[in-house]
Amino acid sequence: MNNLNQFKTFQKKKAEVITNINKSIWGYTRVSSKKQSENSSIKEQEDDIRIYATRNNYNVSEMLGGTYESASGNFTRKEFDSLLLKIKKAKPKPFAIAVKFISRFSREAGGGIEILKNLINNHAVHLIETSSGLCTENDKDRLEIYTRIIEANKENYTKLERTIPGLKKMLENGGCLGKAPMGYDLYGRKVSNPKFLSSEQRVEINEVGEKLKLAWKWKLNGERDFIIISKLKDLDVEISKQKLSQMWSKPFYCGVSTNSFLDNPVRGKWKPIVSESDFMKVQKLISEKRGGKKSKRINPHRPLTGFIKCNSCGVPMTSYDIPKKGLHYYKCQSGCRGGGSLNVKSTTNSQKTGVNNLFVEHLGKYQLDEKFKEPLKFQIKKMFSSVNKEAIQREQSITSEIQKLELKLETLKENYYTTDKLSAEDFKKIESKLIGSISTLQAKSENFISKISNLENFVEKSVEISSNISNMWTSSDLETKLRIQKLVFPSGLRINLENRQYLTDEVNSFFSLTSSISSDTKGTKTKKVSKNADLSSLVAGTGLEPVTFGL
Repeated sequence: MNNLNQFKTFQKKKAEVITNINKSIWGYTRVSSKKQSENSSIKEQEDDIRIYATRNNYNVSEMLGGTYESASGNFTRKEFDSLLLKIKKAKPKPFAIAVKFISRFSREAGGGIEILKNLINNHAVHLIETSSGLCTENDKDRLEIYTRIIEANKENYTKLERTIPGLKKMLENGGCLGKAPMGYDLYGRKVSNPKFLSSEQRVEINEVGEKLKLAWKWKLNGERDFIIISKLKDLDVEISKQKLSQMWSKPFYCGVSTNSFLDNPVRGKWKPIVSESDFMKVQKLISEKRGGKKSKRINPHRPLTGFIKCNSCGVPMTSYDIPKKGLHYYKCQSGCRGGGSLNVKSTTNSQKTGVNNLFVEHLGKYQLDEKFKEPLKFQIKKMFSSVNKEAIQREQSITSEIQKLELKLETLKENYYTTDKLSAEDFKKIESKLIGSISTLQAKSENFISKISNLENFVEKSVEISSNISNMWTSSDLETKLRIQKLVFPSGLRINLENRQYLTDEVNSFFSLTSSISSDTKGTKTKKVSKNADLSSLVAGTGLEPVTFGL
């Protein structure tokens, strides 16, 4: 017989079993929904874990979870993920994680079992089900716990099989599933806030939503997100950069549902905050910035990159720099004759005036002379008053109507308290009706006063900017420079490469007006701004809500 002992050195050693004699355990509690978290379910789980620990001589050193999150997806659970991370870092580690029911730990068969195996084999951390006393330290119990995780997973699928068809049908009929996004209120039978309880589901635009309509308009006009956030803040709407970015890509805002349960998008039963066409325009704007049309970030030293165009070929100018010399240049992409490179700034060694310096000079042509600030304010206000003559008369009529109703209310009270002509019921009914009518009219009147106040601010700000536009551009940061350029010259500027002369295709009507006022009166000391000056192009169509510069 051959001696097999000679093969002993080749025999594989048994895997070393990690043991943990620590008597400390961590409790973990969880519920599936916010509504469940508001009852005593979590407290009941905690109590059960502590009672089990006391009876079995364990010490509960940590109690984690304590919130609501679904157990169907392990890695989408923040608290569960936090638990696993904390165990990996813990020194010493607990003997076990204690849960009242296995389903509190996981309902995902494959993933849940794999996570549990990793805890046991690599960290010597077991799982205890306090309601049954099962513990993975015992091989038989471990198999039973694995089976219960699989059963919980099966139960989840059974629930989905029953509920998904109904949810899908509801979505196909234009309903809303889940929480309504910012700007909307969801009414229905299954809502956490009693204020929104309703026998039928409906989604309504709330006060914030009305303000978000402006955000979409600003975005369509090319406004940058950080400016939109600032403007919304002025309207008492707080929104983060990330949340605003997410809003632009949510079809819900244009009344379209794209829920994953649907085979194809459907139109919802709620009113849109933005039209479908405008929503797609915003997507195009975002795509152009992110996609192939996206240009390199503009260098702060070369703010006119892409804004000025070669007069010969009409192509936007690019720019570059020579880092060693600290010099910056604009250049025609098409290489037109006379193009070469145009120096950005004037220096002691440059033979020609810098393009930025020439822009400041050109911008100065549209700057309002200081002495015409007050006359221009007067003219703008006069023109707005003329355009809104009908609205002003309506406001006066509202004020008169309020006074009449207040007189009626006083007479009503006097009659009620001095005579027996009215019963208490009739008095309350008429009083309530009069007070309601007065409140409605006062709200309209206050809205008018608010618009007049906005007009005052608009005029002050407009004239102030126009009288200091070139200095403002020079001293501003890059973002403000870009806004000023687009504000004054919406279509950009053309530049003659040979003589470096700027050519203008379109000028903001306000700056065109201020330029004509200043140029018409140059060289004269007596000429005044005409009181009949035509400002209609400036105010046409704005009513009592003039467009502000937004700088």
